[in-house]
Amino acid sequence: MHIVAIVVGIIAAAGVWYWRAKAAKEVVDDVGSMVGRVQGRIRMNNFKKKAEGSALASIEDPALAAAVFLHALANEKRDALHLAEPGIREQIGRIVADADLDEVLSYAQWAARDVADARDVVRRFKPLWRQKLTREERADLIVMAESIADLGEANDHNQKLTLVTLRTALGPEQNR
Repeated sequence: MHIVAIVVGIIAAAGVWYWRAKAAKEVVDDVGSMVGRVQGRIRMNNFKKKAEGSALASIEDPALAAAVFLHALANEKRDALHLAEPGIREQIGRIVADADLDEVLSYAQWAARDVADARDVVRRFKPLWRQKLTREERADLIVMAESIADLGEANDHNQKLTLVTLRTALGPEQNR
């Protein structure tokens, strides 16, 4: 009888240790799974940041850059967004060939959709505009932006700041 009790005790102890090892394995698996999800989110956020930046980074045409900027400017005032589309088409239509107009506008609208602040677009394209646009063309861009900002009911503080940033970025150069 003692032998049966010892065997049952050994089986019970083995069962307890097996259960503890199984529980520890589950905890380790859960922690590993959580770490994997966190790493996946970090990679996804890094990819999103690169993808957002790449939409603007690939632009080398000042007219396309202007279209992106005008869309980003219009996005700052949601009530005037529907009014801005024809205005942007008219403004950009003056500087882009008719055959390319739809493509330029659709790309600009897509690229501007994820822009958080239109001032970032000004900072991004300031060197491009300064390098490739004449002083008169830069003044025309400012006029275009002012006409888009005037759409809608009330003046938007963010749009005013963006226009000031644009005027400062494209204004007369001291070093030339």
